Parts: sequence; structure tokens; C-alpha cells
Amino acid sequence: MRFLVTGGYGFVGSHLVEDLCSSNHDVTVLDNLSNGRLSNLESVRNKITMCMANIEHIRTLHFGDKFDGIFHLATAPRSSSLMDPMRDIETNCKGMMAVLELARAHGAKVVFTSNSGIYGTAPAGASIDESSANNPTTPYDANKLVSEYYCKIYHEIHGVRSLVVRFATVYGERQQVNEKLNWKPLVATLVKNVVNNEDVTINGDGEQTRDLIYVKDAVDGVVKAMASSAGDADICLLSTNKETSVNEVLGMVEEITGQKARIIRSEPLKGDIRRMKYDYGKAKRKFGFEPKYTAKEGIDKMVKYAKKNLHQ
Repeated sequence: MRFLVTGGYGFVGSHLVEDLCSSNHDVTVLDNLSNGRLSNLESVRNKITMCMANIEHIRTLHFGDKFDGIFHLATAPRSSSLMDPMRDIETNCKGMMAVLELARAHGAKVVFTSNSGIYGTAPAGASIDESSANNPTTPYDANKLVSEYYCKIYHEIHGVRSLVVRFATVYGERQQVNEKLNWKPLVATLVKNVVNNEDVTINGDGEQTRDLIYVKDAVDGVVKAMASSAGDADICLLSTNKETSVNEVLGMVEEITGQKARIIRSEPLKGDIRRMKYDYGKAKRKFGFEPKYTAKEGIDKMVKYAKKNLHQ
């Protein structure tokens, strides 16, 4: 099949592109390299078609053949949406609309990777599922939610097939800390700090939790979502239904590396979520998704990768 992957040079996107190429699909990658790297797809560079552009300009591009499916991963970082809310709208809202217009023209199915942070914090002792109330706390969350509504509207009015997957906290090899974009993913930041013998900043008490999903599991979920018959803009969580605190993540990194962190305590982040725990039961029923990796297994792989790329 012929697929377009927006944000395909990024962290999750590059793992997805490699997976699609390994199954002999025809893959076109669209990316502006704001947070992606050409080196991420070095292993498959002769198997893909590259297109350098901002996602909101996708309608002005000419594609020789029609796509069967579009994996829409291109996004602006959650952490920068408070500092540059207009840019967040450009990328996350206008970009989604441009993707849906292209899908409409090509008759393509869209898998849109949204954000579980839309729900806000989980109740004590409970898991969030797709029936839980939305409670966005940043412009990024709100714009992702708006984009989900665009998917529903385009399905109902134009018949565009789509499926929305809300990611838990994805981590794994190639995930980068990008100071310029204020993109500081939890696991990547802690691994980088400890491996490079840098100070570790813990915001708040460190007892805030994340539902950590390893990148290979996340990719498996979006591939299964695309292959499924579901196309009515429904929403499914891709997660592990397990909580891991920031302090626990740091403890695992210290244990795996054999290095002790130098900790600096700081104020809690604005818009941060206290508890993340998401039930993936709907995705399991709908297209057979089930995570395979534990947090410790995934972090171990990430530490090994980081040590091979020390100081990068």
C-alpha cells in the first residue's frame, strides 16, 4: 500500500516509517525537521520519498499518486504551546485540516495521533478511558481536541475515514531533548542527564505519574489502527494502564546505568498533569492492541542507545 507519514523524521514517526518499509509498503515522509533528524531514517533512506514542508502547507504540494492511508504524526510540542499558542494552532489545527482535505481528495484513511493529556489528571486509584470527561490544560491539548472534532466532521459530512489514537507518554530510542522547542520528554531528559552526568531537575515532588508506553508498542498500535476496518473517527487510547512516577523513572535510570543522579528541586510545571493512567481496553477490542514492553525493559533499551550516542 501507499502511505504518507507526516512527522516521519521525528521520534515516533521514524520508527513507524521503518516498520512500514519492513512490510514493503510505499512510504512518503513529510517533515520540516523542526524536531526530526535525517539520520533517524538513514537505514531506509533509499526506500522512501522525502518531502520537506510544514504540515499546514500540504495542500500546495503535488503528489504523483494517491495515498491509501495517511499517518498524521506531525505536531508542535505540548510544552511550547503556552509560549507560542499561535504557532500551535498553525501546526496542530491548520495542519489537521490540511491532512483531512488531502485524505478527502485521495480517498485515504487517516490515523491521527492525538494526546491523552486532553483528559487531565486521573482520579485517585482509577484509570481513565475514552468515556472520561475531557479537561485540556494547555493550548496543545485544546488544539488536539479540536483536531479530533475535525476528523468527526469530515467523516460525517465528506465520508473521510479516520481513527484517532490518543497516546500515553511515549518514550524510546531516538527521542531527543530539544531545548529550542522547549521539548523535554520525561524519560529522554532523565536518561540524558544521568548518562551525561548532568544535574537532574525534578519539578514538584516527583510523585506525579506517567503511563509510559514504549515506542515499538505505540507503532504497533497505529499500524493496527490503520489496518483495521474502523474508520468512523472513533477515539482509542494507546497506553499500558500502569502508572510510573517521575521518581520511579529516575530510580530505574540510576539502577540501569549504575550512576547516582544529582537532583535539583524546582517548582511544578504550569499545566502539568498529576496522575496518568489510561485503559487501553477499547483499542484491544477494536484492533487487537496490547503493549508488550514493561517500563524497565523500555528504559533499559533507551539507556543502551543513549550510551552509544553519548553527549549528542
